[in-house]
Amino acid sequence: MKYKYLTDNDLFQRVANDDAAAYEILYNRYWEPLFLYAFKCLRLTAPAKDVVQDVFIGLWKRRSSLVLSGALRSYLFAAVRYEILRSIAQPQPAPLHDSQATMDLSAATDTDDRLHEKELKRLLATAVERLPFKMKQVYTLSRHHHKTIAEIASELSLSEQTVKNQLSKALTRLRAELREATLIPALVPGIIFFFNN
Repeated sequence: MKYKYLTDNDLFQRVANDDAAAYEILYNRYWEPLFLYAFKCLRLTAPAKDVVQDVFIGLWKRRSSLVLSGALRSYLFAAVRYEILRSIAQPQPAPLHDSQATMDLSAATDTDDRLHEKELKRLLATAVERLPFKMKQVYTLSRHHHKTIAEIASELSLSEQTVKNQLSKALTRLRAELREATLIPALVPGIIFFFNN
């Protein structure tokens, strides 16, 4: 039977049994849509690639213990959202071989996930509201309206470098606030639905 015709969950069952060929099919099937989703959120190519790579590394490392309660596609996109949050909360991404770069996604219930999502969005929205006016404008246009640096510069009559600087400062401030929140360590064991913009 040709692996490419198997369903996602059938492939994952083979992956759980150490089948590297099935893993490669899943990787090829989902790398691009996951990357595009991560890029839409982060607006940066390298970090978006890193997020997707971390998700697939986590999938392989946890292949024998991971139990899916739904579709693999949903799990993968949720895992990307989780990694995006982790990358926002940590100014320096962990090396891929670091054990902290893997995900422990086994514990949370759907109800817990929804509660975490709601609380995280509230926390982030509060932090965004505290940004200086121009910084808030740039961040909102980038992350909520998905505009490019050039589009934001044109709309706000700013140089592209100024937009980049303002966005970088906004992300630095938001990271600091998210790191200070006691909520984040408690969320590490769960799948977090985040940045669903």
